Amino acid sequence: MPLPKFDPLLQFCAPYNYELAGKHYQFVMDDGNEYYVNFLDEENLQWVENKNPYVRKRYECLKGEKDLYFVHIIISEEKGKEVHYSLILDLAQDLVTLVITEEGKLEEAERLIKVTPVFGAIQHLNKALPEKRHAFTDRMAGRRIIWQYSSGFNKMHIYYKPTLYRLPKVDTESFRRRMEAEEDPAEKERLKGFVDRFDRTAKTYPFAEEPCFHITINDHFNLFCFCEENETLADPEKAVGGGGIILLQDLDRMIQNGLGYAYGSYTMCTAYGKEVFEPDEVESLDVPYDETKLKTIPCIYDIHF
Repeated sequence: MPLPKFDPLLQFCAPYNYELAGKHYQFVMDDGNEYYVNFLDEENLQWVENKNPYVRKRYECLKGEKDLYFVHIIISEEKGKEVHYSLILDLAQDLVTLVITEEGKLEEAERLIKVTPVFGAIQHLNKALPEKRHAFTDRMAGRRIIWQYSSGFNKMHIYYKPTLYRLPKVDTESFRRRMEAEEDPAEKERLKGFVDRFDRTAKTYPFAEEPCFHITINDHFNLFCFCEENETLADPEKAVGGGGIILLQDLDRMIQNGLGYAYGSYTMCTAYGKEVFEPDEVESLDVPYDETKLKTIPCIYDIHF
């Protein structure tokens, strides 16, 4: 398994959880697929898809609460065609939600990653399959939360609509001043990359709005996912963005755990949140993008409230 490349985020990630070691489960998914997973130990599992031969994979697990887990598996490591599975394993309700991220599926840009959520349930011997499922939700719409991912990185997520989120405008000049004052060559080059990126897309991407979805796991847990599709397509070089996050959010304690993904790399991460009640200026701006052409998260067109 390749090492995650976002080390600053991984450094502040919550400790991995090993409580699933030695357990096994059968997942019956609503798309007709069935999976069998056997957690061999703290890092390795056996994965069987639709009665095919089992494959041995490594996994990472973060805990949400008692009997609720975020499990990440790299199913395929083929360059340019990586496939990642993120599982929300809800043992309290015998439910499972699988989020599949796939590279190389969209012609619009190489960096874009297709995201597909699939609902399902855990099958037990001699026990009926639960009828209930986790479900798409609009309960986060209108909220704003500043999430602190590390000592030097935070972001305010504006949950603008159930299927679209926004970020406050970036202060490009502050990055430029930091770049000019920076003495470390590597950090100077990193900041220069941000400045070049913001300069290229200043007109075509004046503020961040991206496709997303929210899923209710239980009364106080939410699953949130977004993709940087507009940002990628707005860049004349299509050389930025393309990634996103899949996060299990504890809305009582304001903690989220999960996965940050990008083309060819990923990281497990944790963030701590603080709610903001004052509107941000971008909430009053007209959308400069064609929302009907977004393709990274096809399910958003099937979500109705």
